[in-house]
Amino acid sequence: MGELHNVDLFTGLPPEVVREIEELAQWASFDQGELVFDQESDCLDVYFVVSGTVRILSYMHSDREVALATIPAGNYFGELAAIDRKERSARVVAIDDTVLAWIDGSRFIEIMMKYPVIALRVLERFARIIRTLDARVTELSTLTEPQRIYVELVRLAQPDPRRPSGRYIPNAPNHKELASWAGTTRDRVAQAIGELAREGIVERKHPNIMIRDWTRLQLLARG
Repeated sequence: MGELHNVDLFTGLPPEVVREIEELAQWASFDQGELVFDQESDCLDVYFVVSGTVRILSYMHSDREVALATIPAGNYFGELAAIDRKERSARVVAIDDTVLAWIDGSRFIEIMMKYPVIALRVLERFARIIRTLDARVTELSTLTEPQRIYVELVRLAQPDPRRPSGRYIPNAPNHKELASWAGTTRDRVAQAIGELAREGIVERKHPNIMIRDWTRLQLLARG
């Protein structure tokens, strides 16, 4: 169904080592929107994204979803539970049609012990995750809901090739997706974007969001 040589964790390893790991793996396809595993699941497998994309989600309250990370092809997830052997701390959902391979958590630990370069890369990934989550916690705890929405719009903005110095958000995520990243509700996202549109800061041109006043949006995000 696929190979693991394109997974960043195994880059540069001898082909025979990658084949050894592939022989331990199981493979499956997941449809867009399909649950891979839920929060508090007791499975300890480590997953590799062969194709497609998954999103890691948690909850601030029972009805408020918070996006923690998006994991594209070539990356992996689930190693935390394999290492500490505790329940899953978040849920994972396929956001595209996705092919995953996975290895039993105890086997993954054996691989890390056998190949220290893999263990070092896992530690480096932990360091990046901690830094990212530190920033996310700061945003969620210190910024207002509108500010968090503005921060996400700034983060998603790209240079507009049709306008010198212009910015836009191509294929802008829907309100539910923006709400999950900003730790708020769809209604609050709709209200915030509506206010920005009325003030001439953004303009919705499906499927994009055109940013008409980039400086003002940045200022609003900084509070």
